[in-house]
Amino acid sequence: MEQKRIAMVGNPNVGKTALLNALTGGKFEIGNFPGTTVEKKEGKTVLNNIRAHFIDLPGIYSLQAYTIDEKIARDYLVKEKPDIVLNVIDASNLERNLYLTLQLCELRIPMIIALNMMDEAKKKGYKIDSRKLEQILGVPVVETVAIEKKGVEELKKKLFHAKVSHLRIEGKDLIRERLKAASRVASEVLERKEVAFSLDDLLDEVFTDRILGIPIFLALMWMVFRFTYDVATPLVSLVDMAFSILSDAVEASGIPFSDLIANGIITGVGSVLVFVPNISFLFIALAVLELSGYMTRAVFVLNKIMMRFGLTGRAVIPLIIGFGCNVPAVMATRGIEDNNVRLATIIVNPFMSCSARLPIYVLFAGAFFTGNESLVIMFLYLFGILIALFSAFLIRKTILPGEASFIIEVPPYRIPKIKSIFDLTWIRVKHFLLKAGSIILAMSVVVWYITTYPGGSIESSYAAMLGKFLQPVFSPMGWKWELVFALVTGFVAKEVVVETLGILLGDLSKLSSLATVPQALGFLVFSLFYIPCLATLAVIGSETGSWKWTAFAVIYGFVVAYIFSFVLINLFGIIGLIP
Repeated sequence: MEQKRIAMVGNPNVGKTALLNALTGGKFEIGNFPGTTVEKKEGKTVLNNIRAHFIDLPGIYSLQAYTIDEKIARDYLVKEKPDIVLNVIDASNLERNLYLTLQLCELRIPMIIALNMMDEAKKKGYKIDSRKLEQILGVPVVETVAIEKKGVEELKKKLFHAKVSHLRIEGKDLIRERLKAASRVASEVLERKEVAFSLDDLLDEVFTDRILGIPIFLALMWMVFRFTYDVATPLVSLVDMAFSILSDAVEASGIPFSDLIANGIITGVGSVLVFVPNISFLFIALAVLELSGYMTRAVFVLNKIMMRFGLTGRAVIPLIIGFGCNVPAVMATRGIEDNNVRLATIIVNPFMSCSARLPIYVLFAGAFFTGNESLVIMFLYLFGILIALFSAFLIRKTILPGEASFIIEVPPYRIPKIKSIFDLTWIRVKHFLLKAGSIILAMSVVVWYITTYPGGSIESSYAAMLGKFLQPVFSPMGWKWELVFALVTGFVAKEVVVETLGILLGDLSKLSSLATVPQALGFLVFSLFYIPCLATLAVIGSETGSWKWTAFAVIYGFVVAYIFSFVLINLFGIIGLIP
């Protein structure tokens, strides 16, 4: 069967992924371009007896290669030479999108245009003559609303009728000529009508207000954390009960390796998986905020604050992604043009509370701060953001100085579809479960072994030896060796902290015996800031291309964690704010 490679190209937030989903029926895979950490989506399907292989290139504004994303896209188009370019255009921002389109015309690759988001263009009072645009560019143009699958069938029919554009652009200053040409083409095919103040405009007046914007953001975050903890708590109890029953049954069965299976694997992995409801509810809430279009407005509102700390609005996206996992968050910095801003964003990103830390927060908040769990968890998230920003300011003023600029795409408001929320949540939860099935499972066996041998009891085990050996380093905090040892194993993956404590204690309800309330708060703060997990360090090394920045991230994180943990424990102990 004949095969065609179709490169999907467009600005950020034009709906390429939604269109890929509609074209392939959701059957696409996510990976990285060879030799890079830049994400790519690939989907395969059969259309008109031709095997279509779609490659969704990173969202870019031009092919002039100012950013890593633009270089990846340009190199793929020039060197790989796909059979067809599917140029996805945001119809509600036609002129800006046409700048990239004109560059694509110059590549002399057969092209077809998906004039996407036509519903949003109509809301703005825009009427686009797609047939005239087709004549001017000399390539097929199909009107679509990808998220609702409108126009997708027509696009499938015309996809292999893509043509090489007959348009030519000449002049010494190509950038200026392209800008003029984009403006001229837009004026010829676009008719603007006056429209009344839309609902989107009214919502923006509220959500992006310079006075109300930040209080609204904080209120929504508070609701997210209440939803994450309070609503999920009954499910957490059910999962915990199920693993306890399973562990007791295996231990009583007398099967070979029953102690390893019951007290190592089931107790260890179960102590982490018990928090899957909390993590799932957090991802559901974040998915709603992202898919509704609010999160981008939050980025806009926070931009002025970011600029004061030497970062830009573009840095907000990687920081927000860090709430899910620091690994893709560090990768997301590739869209930041300024290298100094990018490096600073990478270094402070591990201070954002990833989902792996959430089990630690939930466990300690429930054990030591009964009735104030959501408040404590929100404090940790906000404290991480605050220290990340001050760290960025310090880094940008000293070792990575320079000015910063900002540009962002603002998508339309939409009511998120249940399926979209589920799909986005499942992708993120699946990543967590895969870690539980690999790293955490392996660590549960390791932790069980070193807590059992050589003496047959925890107090005479390798774990106790290591914990007690390192305990003097943390003597100012007053932590017992069990907590110290849990921090050591948490270097592999932060969830392993909870797993380790579950194996050491056998029953996590005994946690309150290991620390006072101020010491517990200090432990939470230390867990927030100290050495990033192994996977995050690996991606920091690959993204920065230098072990020096990786070492700096390790040392700086440990110093920050130690200082703030020590200060909080002693401060609250002295003034008696916390018993």
